[in-house]
Amino acid sequence: MSVIKRLHAPLIVMFGMIIAMVAFATPSNAASYTTQPTTSVSNQAPAAGGTITFSGSGFLAGETITIKLDNGTTFPSVVANAAGAFSTTITLSAGLSGTHTLTATGTTSGRTSSTTIQVAAASANAGVAPSTGVTPSSGGLAFTGAAVIGIGALGGLLLIGGAAMVLAGRRRKVNA
Repeated sequence: MSVIKRLHAPLIVMFGMIIAMVAFATPSNAASYTTQPTTSVSNQAPAAGGTITFSGSGFLAGETITIKLDNGTTFPSVVANAAGAFSTTITLSAGLSGTHTLTATGTTSGRTSSTTIQVAAASANAGVAPSTGVTPSSGGLAFTGAAVIGIGALGGLLLIGGAAMVLAGRRRKVNA
């Protein structure tokens, strides 16, 4: 049997495996890029019973945005403008003190953003400026990877096909 005839079967099998892997492969998709919403306050260390301006951007245009405080207090909803931004005045309760988080949530998109405030109690230490920080929203990252299982399976099949070709290409001893 000639070398060419011996290589036909493994080549056909390997070509069939490659075609099958291409047919079942799935594309890697990245989520479309969206601007993550952000929020801010006019004063990160307001006094209890005071008012602050709560603003945000990165929401959908015309979307209703609910505003909540981490202690369960809900403030009146606002509507984002054509650019997806909003601004509203919030009056804090007189009994509120300590570190709290204001969260804005878009009712249509579900996008959220939070800002931390340090409310000073209406006591003698109200003039102390505590440390504050901003908590970024947890929007996550876009998936830009590849379907690893398909690529790994293709690699394995190529190794098996290569091994089959090596075995088929070996010369055999002919006893005369």
